[in-house]
Amino acid sequence: MKTFFHALPVLLALATTTALAAEDCSRPRTIAERLICSNDRVSEAKEQMSVAFFMAYRRQGSDAGRDTMRRQQQAFEAKIREGCTDVPCLLNAYADRALELDQN
Repeated sequence: MKTFFHALPVLLALATTTALAAEDCSRPRTIAERLICSNDRVSEAKEQMSVAFFMAYRRQGSDAGRDTMRRQQQAFEAKIREGCTDVPCLLNAYADRALELDQN
């Protein structure tokens, strides 16, 4: 049982990699990725949102709930995050998403 709890963070990380893929800062493909890679505040906001996502994901009681969360996160990244072209937009988007996840 003790081993399971030690492995839980790793299992969660593996289960959600599609929803929270890390940016490849050696080759940022989008404006949002360039901003994340070049601005410490944006990178930190993304990390805070990621923690909120992992905590909300953990609270889900079913596979269906976790699947819904992954789809919602992918939609956030595709529509909201990628729609941002400056630092204030990304900071607000990540703060709003983190708050939404905290309330989930």
